Amino acid sequence: MTFIPDSISTNDLLRLQVDAEPDFVPDERPAVNHQDDEDLSIEAFIEVFQKEHTSPAAAKKLCLRLLSQLGAWHDIIADKKFEENDETCMLWAADEKLIHMAWSCLNNVELGEGPCTCDED
Repeated sequence: MTFIPDSISTNDLLRLQVDAEPDFVPDERPAVNHQDDEDLSIEAFIEVFQKEHTSPAAAKKLCLRLLSQLGAWHDIIADKKFEENDETCMLWAADEKLIHMAWSCLNNVELGEGPCTCDED
């Protein structure tokens, strides 16, 4: 069994540094692409969600909720831009209308009464 201490002192860390191999130089860390992190996080969330909620109704509810939040965000930004006399407020408001149309279209999609029996290959 390996012993894992509750803490380590600064002196212990310095001793480890002194005892380290002299030719060991850690590789420079590559630049972190936060977009990749976000994409991976979203993909992981979707994977977990689909495993726990297999019905199309759950996916529809999630999409409707996300569209609602995205629309509300666009509405808030449009109002803020309008108060600032920023002409882009109309673009934000127009996008909010597009999001609302997407929400309406998805909301009208019928999923049937029975459970989904189609499996992905």
